Amino acid sequence: MIGLFLLVAGTHFAALLSPGPDFFLLIRAALLHGRRQADGCAAGIALANLLSMLLVLLALAALPGANGGLWRSLQLVGGGYFCWLGSQALLARRELQLPDGSGETGGRWRAGFGQGLLASSLNPKLPLFYAGLFGVLREAAVPGWGLALAMVWMAAVVLGWDLALVRLLGHARWRGWLRRRVRTLDRLCGALLLALGGWLLVTAVPG
Repeated sequence: MIGLFLLVAGTHFAALLSPGPDFFLLIRAALLHGRRQADGCAAGIALANLLSMLLVLLALAALPGANGGLWRSLQLVGGGYFCWLGSQALLARRELQLPDGSGETGGRWRAGFGQGLLASSLNPKLPLFYAGLFGVLREAAVPGWGLALAMVWMAAVVLGWDLALVRLLGHARWRGWLRRRVRTLDRLCGALLLALGGWLLVTAVPG
């Protein structure tokens, strides 16, 4: 079970490393309004992730037992979705464009918090992503306290990484490293998503 949790946690963190909508939202806040507003944006994004995970856990708790047909169908859908995301990440050939320079310093934390919370809450991929992750843990019969611990852990990782990212964006060396390694990060994320998706698909088939 520990190995499976590490796979889930690793996939979650790799998805954070691979630049997505939240990443570019943070860049915009940091470069246009400064670190204070970007910190608020990071906090809003983390809260949106926490709320999304809470809703997913409540929905999973309301589902019938693990052997029910509905749960097996959802496993197949989740596994297929993860495999699709993974294949898209593996095939990605994008170039990351990051503007240089630092932003203004007059931004407001509360404004950034609202922007991060709203934008991340409206991302339809967020609950789907967490449904897949927690679906893996549920299938492995992780107890309720373990799911709650995973939820808090992932929310803390989101907040910690986003706050660190805001500060790293101010360093030209880090921006250069990210430009050069974006495809490697995409492939890492893709491989982990495919592994989780394959696990969901295999376990969805009755033995």
